[in-house]
Amino acid sequence: MELSMPPLQIYVEKTLAIIKPDIVDKEEEIQDIIIRSGFTIVQRRKLQLSPEHCSNFYVEQYGKMFFPNLTAYMSSGPLVAMILARHKAISYWKELLGPSNSLVAKETHPDSDC
Repeated sequence: MELSMPPLQIYVEKTLAIIKPDIVDKEEEIQDIIIRSGFTIVQRRKLQLSPEHCSNFYVEQYGKMFFPNLTAYMSSGPLVAMILARHKAISYWKELLGPSNSLVAKETHPDSDC
C-alpha cells in the first residue's frame, strides 16, 4: 500500500510598500534592503500622485489634523509603489519599517533616519 502525500503548498502574503517623495533618490538602496530581507518585488511603479489621488488613497485619515499635510507631502514629488511578497509579508514589513512614531523610533532604532 502506497501512501500519498498532499502536494506541498507555500503560502505567500503580499503587501504594499511606498518609497515616499523625500527619499525616492534612495530607491536602489531601499530595494536592496527589501530583497536582502527575503521579499520579492512583484510589481514596481514610479508615479506622481495628484492631491486628489492622495486624498482618495488616505481617505481613512480624512478629518484628522495631519490630513492636509499628508496629502500635500505625498503629492509633492514622485514616489515608488511596490507590491512585495514573501511568507508573512505584512508582519515582516512592519518589523523592517520599525515604529511609525518618530519619537519611539529614535529610542528603539537610533540608527534609523527617522
